[in-house]
Amino acid sequence: MYEIELSRKATKFYQKTDTTTARRLNIAFDQLAADPFHHYNIKPLSGELQGSYRLRIGGIRIIYSVDDTIKVVYIEVVGFRGDVYKK
Repeated sequence: MYEIELSRKATKFYQKTDTTTARRLNIAFDQLAADPFHHYNIKPLSGELQGSYRLRIGGIRIIYSVDDTIKVVYIEVVGFRGDVYKK
C-alpha cells in the first residue's frame, strides 16, 4: 500500500471541487494507493513530464510520480484535461 501526498496545487483543485467530483477523486486516490502502475486509465508520460504518470477520470487528469523506495505517490497536478499539461 502506497501513501498519497498532494501538492499545494492539487490540494487547491481538490478543495474547490463539488462533492461528486471529490468522491470520484477519492476513489482514484484509493486506486493509486493500492497500485499506482496497473489500471487501464494510467499512462506513462513523455517529454517534459517523463518519469510521471497520468490517470484519466473523465475530463479530469491526475499527474503523479511514484517513489518506490519509500512507497509514496506524489500527486503533482489535478485538473481538467486542457489545463493540466500547461506550465
